[in-house]
Order: sequence, then C-alpha cells, then structure tokens
Amino acid sequence: MQIRYKTLLQLLVVAVLLVVSSGCSTNESTREKTNNEVLKVSSSQQLQELTFESGVGRAIIVFEEGIADCIIYAKGLNPEEKYTISLIGDHGASSGVIFGPIENIKMRVGSLEEEVMFKPNSEGELFVSMRNPIRIFTAAKEELFFKIESENKKVIMKTSSFLVNK
Repeated sequence: MQIRYKTLLQLLVVAVLLVVSSGCSTNESTREKTNNEVLKVSSSQQLQELTFESGVGRAIIVFEEGIADCIIYAKGLNPEEKYTISLIGDHGASSGVIFGPIENIKMRVGSLEEEVMFKPNSEGELFVSMRNPIRIFTAAKEELFFKIESENKKVIMKTSSFLVNK
C-alpha cells in the first residue's frame, strides 16, 4: 500500500513538471510577495513551484509530514560541464545544503559524479530531487533560494527568493 502511494506521488510530481514545462503558470493566489519581492510560502500548501531567475527550469517543493522533497528541473545546461545544486539561506550567511550524495537523492535525468557534482544529459537537462527536513526551511530568518553552480563556482541559475512560514 505504501509503495503504491509513493508511486502515485511520483506520478503526480512528473505530471506537475510536464504541465510546468509546457508553459503554464501557477495560481498567483497561493503566493504572497513581501515588499522586497521575497515569496512567502507555507508548508500547508503542500506544493510550491519556484522559477529560476535566468535560464530555463523549475524548482518544486513538495511538503509532506515534516519532510520537503526538493525537485530541480533545469534545461539549457552545458552537457560537458558538471554542476552543484544547493539550497542557500539568509543571503548566503547559512552554508546551506548541497544536493548529494547518491544515498540522499533521486536522479531522474542526468548523472551524479563525485558525490555532489551533477552532469546533465546530452540535451543539457537535469532532473533531480532530494528530501530535506522542513526545519531547514523554517530556520531561515531572511530568504532562501536554490542555485545551480558550475565547477568553477559560477552561478548558472538561481530561483526567486522565498521564505517558509513557521
């Protein structure tokens, strides 16, 4: 029964990503922006989509029972390069969370090399998820964002900033 639930949840996430990648936008009524354009989200929303400021792709957070499944889908990456994916808090004051190692992630498109380096497929696509405790999100005092960084520490993509209501 639990396996069936997880399979259905995975199918739901894939369906959401397909809708998102086809250009549909989320319902703005579920989002609240503060004066400095930081998106306020609530874990009770269960599903939150974030766009990357530059580049093509999405970050989706699925909240469930004290855990947040962080799903990153990126397009337009160089298939010859390797990248790190991080969740950064408080304007970088927090060391954040780097996606990896293999025990902590689920690779769907692309590959994991060197414990925390991701290599996109030949089309420049990367699709990966990692589960984190919600406390990582609610501990932030200012803003959070996901970033994709190249091997030479150049930020390639960064999501819009957000905070999770406590």
